[in-house]
Amino acid sequence: MLWSWGRMERHDAIVIGAGLNGLVAAAYLAQAGLDVLVLDRGTAPGGLASEHEIAPGYRLPRFTLGSGGLPPRIVSDLGLADHGLRFIRAEGGVTCFPDGRYHASYRDGVVYRREISRFSRVDADAFTRYRRDMLRAVRRLAPLLARPAHSGARGLFGRLRAQLAHADLIAAMSPDDMRDVLRLWTLPASDFLDTYFEDDFVKAHLAAAAMIGGTLGPCTPTSAARLVLPWLAETGDASGGAPETLMPAGGTSALVQALVSAVGAAGGVLRMEAEVTDVRIRDGKVKGIVLANGEEIEARAVLSGLDVKRSFLSLFQWKDLPEGLVERVGRVRMKGVAAKVNLALDAAPVFPGLPEGCPSIGGGLRLAGTIPAMERAFADWRERMPPRDPLIDVLIPSLLDPSLAPEGGHVLSALVHYVPEELHDGPWTGERRDALGDLVMTRLAEISPGIAEHVIAIEILLPDDVENEIGLTSGDLSHGETTLDQFFANRPFPGAGGAETPLKNFYLCSPSAHPGPLVMGGAGANAASTLLAAMGKRGRA
Repeated sequence: MLWSWGRMERHDAIVIGAGLNGLVAAAYLAQAGLDVLVLDRGTAPGGLASEHEIAPGYRLPRFTLGSGGLPPRIVSDLGLADHGLRFIRAEGGVTCFPDGRYHASYRDGVVYRREISRFSRVDADAFTRYRRDMLRAVRRLAPLLARPAHSGARGLFGRLRAQLAHADLIAAMSPDDMRDVLRLWTLPASDFLDTYFEDDFVKAHLAAAAMIGGTLGPCTPTSAARLVLPWLAETGDASGGAPETLMPAGGTSALVQALVSAVGAAGGVLRMEAEVTDVRIRDGKVKGIVLANGEEIEARAVLSGLDVKRSFLSLFQWKDLPEGLVERVGRVRMKGVAAKVNLALDAAPVFPGLPEGCPSIGGGLRLAGTIPAMERAFADWRERMPPRDPLIDVLIPSLLDPSLAPEGGHVLSALVHYVPEELHDGPWTGERRDALGDLVMTRLAEISPGIAEHVIAIEILLPDDVENEIGLTSGDLSHGETTLDQFFANRPFPGAGGAETPLKNFYLCSPSAHPGPLVMGGAGANAASTLLAAMGKRGRA
């Protein structure tokens, strides 16, 4: 790890924010030979992925579940295995329903179809077609997510070539493929699933995994596109099972430390407790930054790992921004949609309603109702009502990684979905915060009786806490809604899709830019690729 508090006058690139995307961008740039400085106001790197101790020896990420993995391409490009990064592969988790039923996911195709057949033999057969179509959708989508939205194209003809390349992809589709794409990107998830399955619990299991983290309900038009998200890292053919769950061995801190090590090994410098308050513009070009202590540092390029609103509206004097940019940034929709409940347990929770030794528990538990119940929860969120029956995603990472808790103990992360950032009748009060925690504990006790007796520490975090503690606007964990009008070339906003911004030498490397939160580290890799192309350098990003 490379730490520095010395005065630095000039660098090739400054990265604001030591979150995952900022570190990925910095590692790519440093490995390409650039002199890179990463600045962060916090005391430790990681951003949303940073871990903390909820009780002595009990470690978990404070704001996120902690599941998910970097794409193999990024892991390979940055040599992260050489820096100690390893991933744990788990089954896809279990959905637990209020009436005591459950639906477990298995990677093995035969085992998973046997599980589906408990609900419907017809649906067990239909899953082969569904998996085939999800994999086809991933193959179409993956190339668009793995590269910058504009491929570093500059000038009228460069942008035209980039647009024609996308047009060629569309023109190459057969009529059947085009029909499938339109269905996926326009239908509600409920209607899309109806074309494959008959059982309500099978459909709810698949919908629940897709709705987490989004601002759409399962019956909202275009929400079917979210069904692809759990499949983005999946490979194989139609005979396989459900997507797996990945988590870094040693917790998210191991992932962060591997990236920090890669940055340092390539000559990059990480400087903590260094808050950037201003980005300097001279002659219409970004020239460097100013720290809270008044120190000025120059750079050929500045990359912001902050969300799009913080990047433009808090780092610049508005008078220096191009005409209309403030209004365009202001129109970007950012909404908090999830709360986080963290638990430290002195014993492993017991789930009597699930098969003993069920391996799918290691991939997480999802507490969900049927699709109509999810839609009601979405309606409550839209009306800014306190959640009555939220969708809850639970991960107990210490079941597979005992290093995260003392011997015999466990940590539990619960992401509570459809929680508004502000209620219709005013802000969240301490009483209402506690009521949300009680609701989550009640739901957990329904599947694990007596779990409350083993809680030695609990933490309840609302969207407002996320904004106040790490500066993420509205506590939006996605850095901006992931609806179709705020995606691809429209992310962060129409006319400025991708990492490049209307300000010369200023780039976005946060999930506010393409490809958003869908690919871990993807925005950082794309920003590095865009900058290297602009500098005429070759890199692997």
